Amino acid sequence: MATKMKNLRAGMLAGMAAEKNRADTLDRFARAEAAIAKHPHGLLQGKGAEMPPTFSAENEDRSADGRVLKRIPLAQLHDNPLNARRIYDPAVVQERAASIATHGQKTPGLAAPDPSRPGHYILIDGHYRKRALAAAGKLEMECFVESDLSDLDFYRLSFLLNEQRSDQSALDNAIAWRQLLDEGKVAKEEDICELTGMSAGTVNKTLALLKLPESVLMVMRERPSAIGIATGYELTLYYKLAGEERTRELAMRVMNDGLSSREVEAIRKQAQEGKARKVKEISRQYKIRTSGGELLGTIKEWDSGRVVLDVQLTDRDAREALLEALKARFGLDKSLL
Repeated sequence: MATKMKNLRAGMLAGMAAEKNRADTLDRFARAEAAIAKHPHGLLQGKGAEMPPTFSAENEDRSADGRVLKRIPLAQLHDNPLNARRIYDPAVVQERAASIATHGQKTPGLAAPDPSRPGHYILIDGHYRKRALAAAGKLEMECFVESDLSDLDFYRLSFLLNEQRSDQSALDNAIAWRQLLDEGKVAKEEDICELTGMSAGTVNKTLALLKLPESVLMVMRERPSAIGIATGYELTLYYKLAGEERTRELAMRVMNDGLSSREVEAIRKQAQEGKARKVKEISRQYKIRTSGGELLGTIKEWDSGRVVLDVQLTDRDAREALLEALKARFGLDKSLL
């Protein structure tokens, strides 16, 4: 399986080089490949996980390097449920649709047989291309077809390709990693570190983005690549200080004005200093009881001089006597009440 994954990686890189004329390999990609070699069946190996059955492709061709190449109807090609990317820019889809309408599909996608639906496939890489093909009125997509892939391979391969293109946003990662954890595909954040080659701090800060209010995340979804992990994490810290509305406004400034992470950090620190200067007012409370120990109410005072009397007197004579004493103390005339 390790050899298969290595060959698959080589084929994918060749396609990406033709698409973007890039032959360099990121260090992170190398670390992730090492994780693949170490866990050829995914991080769930040894825990009772079963490999999906192998499917044979029908009416298939083979590329020059022997890989299975197939034209798959879009109606039978389904999005990867563990895809690393979760947010798609409609403008990019339309731009690629125009290119496909003129020049056709240049680079095949990557798909695997759907173990739950015979004759159907799960798209691992090429979701923008699939959307562009549909927008251009095309009915099929050319894909390399691979089998014997685990659930984690579906995520792993899509992540590696997007990272190789430098095309993966922090918010995409946060959404995908949260799903991996929630569905038990990985047991803990450390498994995500091994899967992606990222540090524990980066994984933790990335997942923290999902603690932002939905209104802020909606702003980020408009152009997720505009807010990297450093800026996004500063927004999470700012939210704790300034609340939802001001955080949403700051996120919009990042999007519209191109604020850097350092500028956002400076704004956050300024808000933090302002909050630290505001001294919390101390209050003291005194309980009022009858001679028999029954609680009648409280008197509460603050350092600012504010005093609140909260007392309940069921005896009418006692209540009227207290009111008269208070009115006399503050010079209140009965007509003013």
